[in-house]
Amino acid sequence: MMNFTLKKVWVGMILLLLPCLAQAQRVAVKTNALLWGNLTPNLSVELVSSKRVSLEGNVFYSLNNTPTDCRLKGAEAEVRYWLSGRAMTQLFVGLSVTGTQYVVTTGGKMRHDGDAGGPGVVIGYDLPLGTHWNLEFAAGVGALWFREKQYNIATDNSKLPYNASGCKFMPTKLAVAVAYVF
Repeated sequence: MMNFTLKKVWVGMILLLLPCLAQAQRVAVKTNALLWGNLTPNLSVELVSSKRVSLEGNVFYSLNNTPTDCRLKGAEAEVRYWLSGRAMTQLFVGLSVTGTQYVVTTGGKMRHDGDAGGPGVVIGYDLPLGTHWNLEFAAGVGALWFREKQYNIATDNSKLPYNASGCKFMPTKLAVAVAYVF
């Protein structure tokens, strides 16, 4: 089921970004250093579509053993409005949509294995370091609908049905990203 949801997110991101490819004045490739701290490789591409608007797509995938016992894989799409009047410079606000699969161990005994998705809002600041390099700080919150299997680690979860679902208002993004601007 989640693979189908991730495919929907990918298709949505592609449909969102394709119209802007022909008009993009600037393109940036980024990676979030905070996700790398959890051994989660990630890559973002941002396309400027007008003087004050840009579109970003982000994918991430955790390795099997992470320092925080939190494995993530998913995608995020974002539309950003740049308050400075110039894209990829200074303060921005944005709307995002996130889709993710997760496996989280809490307290060393309980495991949460599920998927989540939903919309959110983002605020951030892009600091130009040079002609082609930027440092970006961003944070976001949103409403995530989720379904998960909650079980004791000693239990085999492969046959368990989803036993928890709902919607939570929670952080959806925390980033300190390094960007190369073409």
